[in-house]
Amino acid sequence: MEKRRINKNLILSIALIILLSLNVFSLEVKTSAIYNYGDSIFSLYNSNTPKTYFEFISNLTYLSENIHFNADVSFLNNKAYNDPFSESYYGGFYFYINDGSISLNLGNSKISFGKTHLGDMVKSPYSLFVSSVNYPRNTLEYRYEDDKFIYVTRWIELNNLINLINSSNLQEKYRSANYKVYAVKFPNIRFGYEEVNVYIGKNFDFEYFANPIPGFFIQYVNSAGRPYPEGLGESNFIMGFFGDYSDKEKYLYTQILIDDINMNRFLHPDSYQNPDKIAWSFGGSFSTNVGKIEIHHAGATKYTFQPSSESGNQMYCGYTYFPYFTYNGTNTIFPLEMLYAGYKYGENNLAFLINYSPNFVSNLKTSLEYVILGERSPVNPWNDLTTFKEGTHLLDDPVLEHRLVGNANYSFKILDGLNIWLNTSLGYIWNKSELTEVTTDNVKKPLMRPVSGNNIPFFSLVVGLNFEFNF
Repeated sequence: MEKRRINKNLILSIALIILLSLNVFSLEVKTSAIYNYGDSIFSLYNSNTPKTYFEFISNLTYLSENIHFNADVSFLNNKAYNDPFSESYYGGFYFYINDGSISLNLGNSKISFGKTHLGDMVKSPYSLFVSSVNYPRNTLEYRYEDDKFIYVTRWIELNNLINLINSSNLQEKYRSANYKVYAVKFPNIRFGYEEVNVYIGKNFDFEYFANPIPGFFIQYVNSAGRPYPEGLGESNFIMGFFGDYSDKEKYLYTQILIDDINMNRFLHPDSYQNPDKIAWSFGGSFSTNVGKIEIHHAGATKYTFQPSSESGNQMYCGYTYFPYFTYNGTNTIFPLEMLYAGYKYGENNLAFLINYSPNFVSNLKTSLEYVILGERSPVNPWNDLTTFKEGTHLLDDPVLEHRLVGNANYSFKILDGLNIWLNTSLGYIWNKSELTEVTTDNVKKPLMRPVSGNNIPFFSLVVGLNFEFNF
């Protein structure tokens, strides 16, 4: 008993010394209660999604010069997931981890790890290499930045599945990605190279993370053998570039992603022409006399982010969080905007967004988004075919889905640390896509296909109460 007391006192003393040694720190506690009515991202894909649900959020953040600790958990009852304890223990609610991470600041270097979502280099709702949708995954990142150079290497666990369709298939069970950035900085300007290597059959590959050489060379050298082939073999290599400019009045950016490019148009113009698999994004924000205005655009050609295939046999290295998007043992659909690890709308689309925050109404934010979507097949190579259709394709399907949705968000303070916020969305969807089973290829995984005349309105109202305490 005495030994346990000494150990306890020792631990408390060490913790107190560490705390007192931090000359600048803050501890922030937040709790939120949220009521949701109407449509949601889940109801776009699943008609049986509840129209009303509650969400309670607890967040604890500790911030000092050297460490950032964040723990964020939700408790909600939207029935999005089949939780075995939800009904019997929690009255229809379930827990969801929004963020559980630690960041260590080491001068110009920073190390972050935990179950979290770290963003892309550009500040955009249409970022290409890392999705703008916050979907936390196990992550480890090393980042170096000074006044001239930025280097980032980040491991992202895409999935580590327990229940497999094919219980012996490690390529399905273990899927991860390594994201790297090499960028130079000038006054107000940044320009850089970005890449993602999606690998399968292994949860974490040390060389992709630790070797600062671009992943293309790592894969090429190891697969060829020096003298024996090593590493993981085939992976999906995605690369591209970004540039941005910022000052007090504006922020401008552009980004391009290349999943695959048709070099035969230059080298062998008379041979077969494989599709270009590319995505692009550009936009900016502007501070004006009437408020802040943001304009964003992005798009991607057909087949971008899809897995590869050989003779119709699937491989699992598509840039998605999971190799499937139906779950619960039914045709419940995991929303594709949450499935894609890169650009949130994935392949075969064009998207346009305008945001406006007026100066004359504090804490009001409005937006209007228009999206055109064709067939999307994030987990089945070449959609319902065993190989690609020659040439590059974009929105050439017989039926296209159109989404037009406006949004307004307003918050106001009741007391110090106590706020209420309102969020409403109103829009319409023409030719909404539906799940389409595929039986004409060897993969036999479904896709989303627009359906003519499948038109629906979209409406949601969210009311939230936030309490925040700092010390």
